[in-house]
Amino acid sequence: MNRRRLQLKPDQRSAKILRDRRHRALKKMEFERLRNAEMELQALVEELRNENTSLRRGNETLNDIFSNHQNTIRQLREQKEELRRKYLELQEIVKQGQSYFKFDEFPSPIEEAPNNETA
Repeated sequence: MNRRRLQLKPDQRSAKILRDRRHRALKKMEFERLRNAEMELQALVEELRNENTSLRRGNETLNDIFSNHQNTIRQLREQKEELRRKYLELQEIVKQGQSYFKFDEFPSPIEEAPNNETA
C-alpha cells in the first residue's frame, strides 16, 4: 500500500506554502503569547508568595501582641482582685476600730469635771 502524494500544480503549491507559513507564524505568535503570559504569571506568583510571607509574619507579630495584651489583662484583673480584697480587709479593720473607740462619741468624766467645778 504505497501511497504517493498528489503532485500539486505550481499555483497550488505556492498557496499551500503560503498557508503553511501563515499557520506556523500564527502558532509561533500563540506560543510567544503563552510564554509571555506564563512569565507574567510566574512573576505574579512570586509577588504573591512574598506578600503572603509578609502577611504571615505580620500575623505572627499581631498574635504575639494580642497574647501579651491578654496576659496584661489577666495580671491587671488579678491585681484588681487583690486590691479589692485588701480594701475589704481595711474596711473591716476600720469598722473594728470604730467599734473599739465608740466611747469617743461620749464626753469622758475627766472632761466633765472642769466644767462642773466652774459651775
